[in-house]
Amino acid sequence: MITELFINSCILITFISVFYTFILNKNIYLSTSPFFKVLVGFWSGLLGILLMLFSVPINQNVIVDFRYVPIIIAAIFGGILSPIMASIIIGVFSILYLGITKASIVALIDVFLIGIGCSIISSTKALRKIKWIHSIVYLNIVTSISMIIVIKDSRVLFTSLSVYPVAIILMAYFVFKYTEYLSKSVKIHRTLKRQATVDFLTGLNNVRQFKKDLNNFSQRAIRKGKKLSLLYLDIDYFKKVNDTYGHSSGDIVLRNLAIILRRTCRSFDIISRNGGEEFSVLLLDCSGSNAFRIAERIRKNVEENKFHISDKSIINLTISIGISTYSDITDNIDNLFKNADNALYEAKITGRNKICIHDLNKQIIDIGM
Repeated sequence: MITELFINSCILITFISVFYTFILNKNIYLSTSPFFKVLVGFWSGLLGILLMLFSVPINQNVIVDFRYVPIIIAAIFGGILSPIMASIIIGVFSILYLGITKASIVALIDVFLIGIGCSIISSTKALRKIKWIHSIVYLNIVTSISMIIVIKDSRVLFTSLSVYPVAIILMAYFVFKYTEYLSKSVKIHRTLKRQATVDFLTGLNNVRQFKKDLNNFSQRAIRKGKKLSLLYLDIDYFKKVNDTYGHSSGDIVLRNLAIILRRTCRSFDIISRNGGEEFSVLLLDCSGSNAFRIAERIRKNVEENKFHISDKSIINLTISIGISTYSDITDNIDNLFKNADNALYEAKITGRNKICIHDLNKQIIDIGM
């Protein structure tokens, strides 16, 4: 029995590992998506079926395995729906697999009792560890009563009651520790993945993601014959804010500017913080004239905004913006960023709080405000 249960445990751990790998790659957020709950229930049901196929025969009509552990997992991670769904799948298969016998009917009752019981336990506000403990105790009570009902040989019954509950406890403890470790690994992976592409202060794309998006959408613009505009902007005299009010106040300004950019730009535009007080807006399928209108709207909103950097301090700021557009202003899309940067530099050295556009002949058009 011990050897067969070990094989059962290896199948269980392998299935859990594969599923977590799927979660990691597909970026399904744990325990919130309805799709995830259905997926957990379906996966747990399939795992229960697989464990039954490699079960331990006690006698001609009775088998034992770890089929109920996936139901507990479904309850802990999927809430109420998942264990009910898993119980139905496992219960239907047990009847089809074992036929209609006393043992299969008892097993069917067991699986539904465990599914309902674990659902109730999972709905409590207890810690995950406590839910595991309560579920295992409940599972052992139900299965022990079932063994007493269906196993008539006292020696076999004693062996089953001695080995199976202990095996369930050891297996559940290992699964709990392993799933906790995998859950933390998934969260760390997502955090690192987000940090690799998102600016920690503003929540906008960072410069690495900006370069990736610029390359991708540049290729798309060439391939589909679409226009692509880039706004490159900088906060005027931002160093004075840091020097006068401190870097924490400067951080408040940067976060507020990010909010203004999100509210002003279109929902599908790509907004990034390129470093320091420099930001960029990648305007998809946007002509030069439309890019200027969006840039002017941004400039005006920033100029009119009151930046509350403390309870007693309110300041006004301005920004300078450089614009480059493919293909009606910039003919070489590879120079889109360079030309927008040059236009921004021109805006900075010619008075600030203005917009400059890079034209086809690589001349700077100064749009004074």
